[in-house]
Amino acid sequence: MIDFVLDISQKFSELLTIAVSVFAIMDPPAAIPTLISYIGSLTTSEDTGIERVIVRIVNKAAAAILFLLALFSLVGEYVLKVFNVSLESLRIAGGLLLIILAVDMLLAKEKTEEVKSGDFAVVPVATPLIVGPGTMSTLIVYSRIYGPIITLIGALMAFAVTYVMLRYSYKALKYLGKSVLQGLGKFMAIIVASIAVELILSGLRGLGVI
Repeated sequence: MIDFVLDISQKFSELLTIAVSVFAIMDPPAAIPTLISYIGSLTTSEDTGIERVIVRIVNKAAAAILFLLALFSLVGEYVLKVFNVSLESLRIAGGLLLIILAVDMLLAKEKTEEVKSGDFAVVPVATPLIVGPGTMSTLIVYSRIYGPIITLIGALMAFAVTYVMLRYSYKALKYLGKSVLQGLGKFMAIIVASIAVELILSGLRGLGVI
């Protein structure tokens, strides 16, 4: 009984670690101003219901986000085997990538991507604004550490919160303002940097360097 409780507690801790990490790296608050600016450019006199536009765009983006999260959670371990990459090397590489991402999050005012034409729900909202290289590499690392199923469930927990934030992004921007959302983005950058340091240190320990 005690072993069962400890196992459940460990699994919950792993899920929470994955969910918090993936959510911090996806950083939806920083993407909200850009999302709203794109949606605002689509509204016309015939379609003034910006909330309806948001729901339609966010649902389309959510489908793409779900697909990408599932893809990198479930096949991440096989990617490592195909390219013969060790877990320690991937941890260090992923950590370095996340440090670069964290610095970019701290310096950038908001997430911006140029949209030349076409639908922006998938590109750039779903990727790379929400699911970018940092999210992809993190899912691959976690799928090797915790297993693909646990990684996918944790990613889905992060997605659930992300979806709610994007769904009500217009209200969040209206009541909180860009400065508050940008502040949340800066806080997420600190979390991402901390995760990056832990990944690098664990990789170095695995290699016997420290």
